[in-house]
Amino acid sequence: MTVSLVYKNGLKIDDKLYGNVKAGVERIRQKKASLFIIDGGVGEGKTTLGVILAMLFAKEFAQEFDIREQVRQGGSDFLKGMDWCVKNKRNVIVYDEAGDFNTRASLTYFNQNMNRVFETYRALGIVVILCLPSFADVDTSIMKKKISRLLIHCYARKANYGNYKVYSLWRMWYLKAKFAKVTVPDDAFRMVTPNVWGHFKDLDPVDSALLEKLSLKGKRDIVKKGMLNERGLVTIREIAKRVGYSLDTVRKYIKDHNLKGEKEGATLYFDKAVVDGIIRQKEQSGRVS
Repeated sequence: MTVSLVYKNGLKIDDKLYGNVKAGVERIRQKKASLFIIDGGVGEGKTTLGVILAMLFAKEFAQEFDIREQVRQGGSDFLKGMDWCVKNKRNVIVYDEAGDFNTRASLTYFNQNMNRVFETYRALGIVVILCLPSFADVDTSIMKKKISRLLIHCYARKANYGNYKVYSLWRMWYLKAKFAKVTVPDDAFRMVTPNVWGHFKDLDPVDSALLEKLSLKGKRDIVKKGMLNERGLVTIREIAKRVGYSLDTVRKYIKDHNLKGEKEGATLYFDKAVVDGIIRQKEQSGRVS
C-alpha cells in the first residue's frame, strides 16, 4: 500500500496550519518581525515540520529553499545562516537546536541575540523558524516585544505523520505560567487549550535523507566541541577574544613561544593555558611579546 506524502490540498500540512503560514507571510510583507517556534521531544518531527513550513514560506516568496544553507544549528551557525539569507535574498531560515544534543549555552546565545537579530533583519523580511526540545526554555523578552507570533507543539508522532497543536502569543503566556507550576513541562500543554490542532506529513525521501545527514553532522560537531572544551582546548580566535588582542598578536605569541597545537579537522586548537600565559605577561609587562 502506497502512503500519500501530501493531503488533499496538495501540501504536507492541513489547511488549518497553512492558514497560519499565510498570516506569517503577510506579517513579513508588512515589515514586522515574525518568529515561529516549534517544540517537541526527540523524534516528534519538529525539525521535519520546520523544514516543511520553511519550504512553504519560500514558495510564497517565489524562492528556492536550500536545506544545507537555510537549516542551521547552534548560535554562531545560525548567524552565519542569517548572513547567507541576506546575501542570497532569501526570506526564511530554520534554527534547529539539535534535539537531544541541545545545549543551554547555544539557546542562551539565541535568547541574548534575538532582539538584536530581529531589529536588524525585520526590515529585510526574514522569518525565523526555531525548533527546540522545550518552549519552557525560551526567554520571555521575545514574547514581550511580540517577536514570537506562534508556537507549534509536536507530539505523539506516528509512522507516516506527525501531530501538532498551535498556540497564539496570548496562549503562550498562559503556557509560561503553567510551566512554573508543573514538574513535567509537557503537562502544561494539557492545561492550556490550543487554538488549533492537526497533522502533518513526512518530507519527501530525498529531502528527509538530506536533513538527516545535516542533523547528524550538527550533532557530531556539538559533541566534538563539548569534548574539546572538556579537555581545555581553544582556537586562536577564542584566545584572541578572551585576552583582547588581535589574531596576529596571538599568532606571533604562539610562534615566538614555540607552542604546539592539536589539529581537529581543519582547525588548530591550543591548551587554554595559552590564555593564562598571555594575560600574565600583559599584567607583568603591560604588553605581549
